[in-house]
Amino acid sequence: MSTTTDRWQAQYNFWSSFGVDAYEENSVPTGAAYPYITYEAYDAPWSGDVAVSASIWTRSAEWSEADGLANAILNRLKNGGVTEPYTDGMIWITADAPTAQGMGDPDDNMIRRKLIRLNLHFC
Repeated sequence: MSTTTDRWQAQYNFWSSFGVDAYEENSVPTGAAYPYITYEAYDAPWSGDVAVSASIWTRSAEWSEADGLANAILNRLKNGGVTEPYTDGMIWITADAPTAQGMGDPDDNMIRRKLIRLNLHFC
C-alpha cells in the first residue's frame, strides 16, 4: 500500500521532527504534556509564499528548554532553509524576521513560550 504526503502532512513532518509533540494550533488535545509545538498550517498556490508562526510551549522556571528547541529550529534553517517534500512538490522553509521572540502566559507564570516566524515557499 502506498502512502502519499500532502502539503498538510509535510508541514506536520517538519514541526514534529524536533523531538517533541507538534500540533496544528487548533488541534491541541486537552491536557497536552509539555513541551510541545503548535504551528499554523497553510496552503498556497504553486510558487506561493506564506508567512507563518509557531510556538514552542514549555512549563518551567527556566528558559533553557524553550531556548534549546528554538535553537534547534533556527540551526536547521541557518543555511538558507530546508525543504520538506510532498507528493506533487516541496515546501522550502526559511526563517522570517524577527525569527524568534520569548513570550509568557498571563495565566501561568511558569509557561515559557517562544514564538517562531517562518516563510513557507510552495514549489
